[in-house]
Amino acid sequence: MPIEHPVRISGPDGAHPEFAAIRLIALLPAGWTATLRDCSGRTASLTLTVPDALPSTAFDTALDEVLAAPPLRGWTRD
Repeated sequence: MPIEHPVRISGPDGAHPEFAAIRLIALLPAGWTATLRDCSGRTASLTLTVPDALPSTAFDTALDEVLAAPPLRGWTRD
């Protein structure tokens, strides 16, 4: 059964969380899905669904790599 992970990202002042959420979703590894929960201020909340065989450490590593990509520069996970 797939595993859901709640994720919240924050960006710099004046950044648009909607754009960051779209960029994050576009950069997710194959087999992952995302549901956008909320965008407000400078934060975006999503639920990422990953295959059940993925260890939580691999999830953290993959998400950190996505957030390190140039399109998400300045965005961090809360």
